[in-house]
Amino acid sequence: MQIFIKFLSGIALIVSLGWLYFEPGFEPLLTSVVSLSALISSFFLGKKTTDDKQVQNVSGNSSGIQAGGNVTVNNSSKNT
Repeated sequence: MQIFIKFLSGIALIVSLGWLYFEPGFEPLLTSVVSLSALISSFFLGKKTTDDKQVQNVSGNSSGIQAGGNVTVNNSSKNT
């Protein structure tokens, strides 16, 4: 998917630069700047790695809680 976005951004940049060359003006210039920024940002923002893995072990009659990170659950039924 990231390659497809980079490809489309590159094509948009080439087309907008061609438009700017043949018809100079504000709109082609703005389109070229936006296409260039989209292409550059696709290289920086597209490097999302998912190396962080959550592991959850639940045994017996236990219930597991799945959250976005580490979770600590206190036992409220203490025998005193």
